[in-house]
Amino acid sequence: MSTVPANSVACIANCLLQLRSSTDYNADHGAKNSLLNFANSTTDKNFTVSNSWSSAGLDKNQFIMAGSDAVKEFVAISTQGRGDNDQWVTSYIIRYSLDNINWFEYNNSQVFNANTDRNSIVTHTFNPPIKARSIAVHPQSYHISLRWEVYSKPLDTTNHNSFVQVGTVSIGDRSLNQGNGDRKITRKVVFPKAFGSIPKVAIGSHLIDAQTDNGQMRWRVDAANITNTGFDCVFNTWGSNCVYDIIVDYIALEN
Repeated sequence: MSTVPANSVACIANCLLQLRSSTDYNADHGAKNSLLNFANSTTDKNFTVSNSWSSAGLDKNQFIMAGSDAVKEFVAISTQGRGDNDQWVTSYIIRYSLDNINWFEYNNSQVFNANTDRNSIVTHTFNPPIKARSIAVHPQSYHISLRWEVYSKPLDTTNHNSFVQVGTVSIGDRSLNQGNGDRKITRKVVFPKAFGSIPKVAIGSHLIDAQTDNGQMRWRVDAANITNTGFDCVFNTWGSNCVYDIIVDYIALEN
């Protein structure tokens, strides 16, 4: 068991994530009741809503999910049982997705030990953090009733490298100064910090050292195979052009 990391952000409590569940026992047992420490009035008899999310089914196909358009680095999760009944999840696995198409089970389907009573809070940290848009709890042993919270790293407002990154690339040798016809050389670029999604990359040149082909300068630089961790910078020439070096600047922008 762990403690919540210092300076982390409670995502559900701060309305940073939308919630959905596989099933609800009924409208009074929905995902909206799953906030950690959620409790209804104990004095007003008109309040009959469950003090947790409770599923309609009791099987391993049940889950509760939280997600948003923004990529987050999740650092911890806390769970709690149902506050008004002896129902809780005793173990679960975590699934997550960065693109909401491909889903992964955390740490090779690691089973997390969870709750054994109504109100004790059990916390687990993620090392390394989970970078995802959506994260889901899949109970493995249970009566499926759950309150929870997921915590993320705070937005670094002083460092915008997670949104825009720049750099310089060159051929660096004379790989394109000989031969005729179509020729190319590729230089792999690794971003200083991985983006949360695939960025757009723009390239501009600031030095061209080349010999013309009958007065024509024939060259092109392309950004290819762009991922969230880097791209291929492809230097091209053709004809009888001799290229000694090209230096380009790139800017990578995450939407």
